[in-house]
Amino acid sequence: MIKVNIDATKGFNADELKRIEQAQQLLIRIVNHDKFKERVLRFTTDGLYRFHYRKSFLGNWIDKPYSNKQVYDIITRSTVAEESKQIDLKLAVLPGKDIDALGYTNPAGDMIYTYRNWVNSLSMAQYVGHLAHEWCHQLGFDHESKRTAKNEHSVPFGIGKIIENIAWEC
Repeated sequence: MIKVNIDATKGFNADELKRIEQAQQLLIRIVNHDKFKERVLRFTTDGLYRFHYRKSFLGNWIDKPYSNKQVYDIITRSTVAEESKQIDLKLAVLPGKDIDALGYTNPAGDMIYTYRNWVNSLSMAQYVGHLAHEWCHQLGFDHESKRTAKNEHSVPFGIGKIIENIAWEC
């Protein structure tokens, strides 16, 4: 069983902390569901079972291309003892609001930041999708900084959407 641990929270009020607990329980159900593994393994880009990885103008890989199985294994890998897989999340709320971005993860840090307006207005399905997206950044997966059609097929966007879709079904 894969556990989801909320390792730290910063700046949330009492109602938001209850929402985080609900998100945690929903994430636990989703990452342990057969649908999650199946959808990660069957994720397609351009008709191929793979996520989108960026290449430079010279054709060199910017992102290391992983198979869908490798992506699943990285996402669900153990961070503690091998028999106990665990996803550790450190969450912080940012004051104010951003119109476009839900939040971000600093590549050098381990905190997932979400703007307060989004913490309170996203559906639970969208919120857990956002957490999964940012978790993928913490694992080293990336995408273009500006919106492109290929972004939707990157690991962070793809996994976030898979989690969100399963959450809507729960």
